[in-house]
Amino acid sequence: MVIKLKDQWETEQPFNLLSWGHWFTFANLLLALCFSFFYINEHSLPVSVSGWLYFLTTWLGHFAFLSMSCFIITIFPVIILFPYKRHIRGVSAVMASLFQLYLFLDVLAYRGLGYHLSSSSIDQLSEVEDVYLGLMGDSYFVMLIAVFIFILAYQFLASNFTWKRIHKLQQFSKRYVVAGTLVASFFFSHFMHIWADATLNTDIAKQGSMFPGHYPLTAKTLLARYDLLDLDKYNDYKSNRAFVNNSLYSISKTQEVSCDIADKPKLNIVILPSQNQKSVEGWLTENNINYQRTNQLSIPSDLKTLLFNFTSGLPGLYQSSTVDLAVNTHLKQSKVSVELTSTDFNSHSTYSDLTSKRIYVFHDTSNTNVFYRTTALLIGFDKLPDMAFSPQNIIATYISDTLSCPKYVETNLIDVPLSKVDIQHITTNFSNDHFYFVSKDNALLFKKGQLISNTAYSTNKKVNDSVDISLLKEAANNLTKRRVKSEISK
Repeated sequence: MVIKLKDQWETEQPFNLLSWGHWFTFANLLLALCFSFFYINEHSLPVSVSGWLYFLTTWLGHFAFLSMSCFIITIFPVIILFPYKRHIRGVSAVMASLFQLYLFLDVLAYRGLGYHLSSSSIDQLSEVEDVYLGLMGDSYFVMLIAVFIFILAYQFLASNFTWKRIHKLQQFSKRYVVAGTLVASFFFSHFMHIWADATLNTDIAKQGSMFPGHYPLTAKTLLARYDLLDLDKYNDYKSNRAFVNNSLYSISKTQEVSCDIADKPKLNIVILPSQNQKSVEGWLTENNINYQRTNQLSIPSDLKTLLFNFTSGLPGLYQSSTVDLAVNTHLKQSKVSVELTSTDFNSHSTYSDLTSKRIYVFHDTSNTNVFYRTTALLIGFDKLPDMAFSPQNIIATYISDTLSCPKYVETNLIDVPLSKVDIQHITTNFSNDHFYFVSKDNALLFKKGQLISNTAYSTNKKVNDSVDISLLKEAANNLTKRRVKSEISK
């Protein structure tokens, strides 16, 4: 039996506290890995051996790095400056709880908005709140409180457990193996990403935006510095991921569909300058006309493309086709009318047919963005989704629901009716060589394969996340459905 003097114990206490800090950090790593399953569940899993190897090493190495970074930034300085076990354990438990709560909020942001929280997007927490309040109601706040209580209880339990067993943990024979595995996983995953980036391995590249704060090394600058990579060829090759080349393709033939639509209501679409919104709303209210207002409609600033979207129900990629794609032509009846006006709203010339469905779309002539979010008033439609949708979704809704002709939508259109627009839906469009898509609250714009902007759809603020390759591929595949030869260069 070894009896330690008080002075000897006090001398060893800072070392014991540092050792405790490492084990406490390891306990938080385990909790973080549990939370990380919510990222994994939302993302498409790898399909190759190299993809799975990268996934596993990134999963372990990245969260080990995040956990150790939090320890170095917060707990380590406290141990050095105030080496008193009671204060350190309590303060560390509270700080770790806040970090884990932030991670949980990031999980909600990623699943609800499509991107991670950062210094530029932390104000999107209000958008996260709106999404989950719509899904869960007041239960959202109950969930947050319950999760925080669970995290706090876990921290105090882990703090006490690791401190009471610190001497046994210090004698754990495999501790260096565990630490070495985590460090090796971190570096190996980065080297794998360098290789994948150089060879444009899509199965690995699509995992780049899965976890928060993940900025793996790329091959671009590292290999080019040593003349091991042709930078021009690399950039051209990488750009082809999002390059939608329409010159070599033609549109597939429109399938004839027989539907009894003679007695069905017409759809009248009026496109007005944005300054007319109050006048239109006032007129509708005065005449007791029920309408729905939405600010989730995504439209192109090019009015020719917008007219094409409404008349054909197709994205602007097919605008150059020599084939007549108008819905009225193929339905063989004039059911959809689109009126574009640059003048003020005239209540005497509008809404003459009370049996028609009607949409007022307000375009902003001063908006310089290629695509932007605008307000629309819809009359005669069911409940609208509280997420991005396009003019094509409106036409698909009208044909499927009002004309009772879902077969036409399935065979000839690309986009789905509004009733099928959910949180997993990807809104796509194309205008003047610009490829645009919105996933959840993440809006991305490409021009000839080059990323032009990556923003939050709700606020138009910059998002710092890397492009999700799997989403990009899905969006491009959806956009090109009606091309005779549907493929995207990789």
